[in-house]
Amino acid sequence: MSCVPVGDDVDEACANCGKQGSDIVKLKNCTACRLVKYCGVDCQKAHRKQHRKACKKRAAELRDEQLY
Repeated sequence: MSCVPVGDDVDEACANCGKQGSDIVKLKNCTACRLVKYCGVDCQKAHRKQHRKACKKRAAELRDEQLY
């Protein structure tokens, strides 16, 4: 899966396993970039290698926005 921004009106799914968010499964944003969501820490760790480059880029953009 690619790291694409998640929107509020889009069906939310875990970036690693694809599990859909619901009342039972609460998805959490990547805390650094907020680009993707995960169903748990295990999925976040498993997806980290694929997500690292996009995450660092977006996190830097967010930091720059906060500075200005």
